[in-house]
Amino acid sequence: MIEMNSLKEILGREVFVKFLLQNNNIIAYAWHYTEEKALNHLRRIMDYHLLEGSILSSRDLEEWLAERLREVLIEGERFSLPEIEYKNKSVYIELIKVPHSKTITYGELSRRAGTRYHEMLIALMRNPLQVLIPCHRLLTRKGTLMGFYPLGKEVKKRLLEMEGIHLEADWNE
Repeated sequence: MIEMNSLKEILGREVFVKFLLQNNNIIAYAWHYTEEKALNHLRRIMDYHLLEGSILSSRDLEEWLAERLREVLIEGERFSLPEIEYKNKSVYIELIKVPHSKTITYGELSRRAGTRYHEMLIALMRNPLQVLIPCHRLLTRKGTLMGFYPLGKEVKKRLLEMEGIHLEADWNE
């Protein structure tokens, strides 16, 4: 089994993470290559979903996240959503159903979730629990990568490879 002990080892890059806690439960987080951008992204997630709580950063929270990411990416476990009424929650519910090491298209997710394509894309950009809600498992209908929130296509490709999915060399179309 692959040993991944930190977010940097999992994501392949150093990131800053901001967590949103409500009643001591993590209900959202955002990461980016700068602390300011991570905070701004978390605020957009909060605004979209009408979430409130305490914004925190800590080594303990990052360790919690690294462990959850290992469970989803390496062990193939399905993450359980918190009991929060996220906007367009059906998108997240359907995405969590996509099995480890499998992909679907954005169009297929929109159909399964019963959500208009544009609304689904916005929900994905405001994914409150990135990778735990596995939007990295989404491909275009041509089988290529589309944007991947703040971390980019290279990180998305890395996450897919961790799950045993290897795309053709032209993955960046």
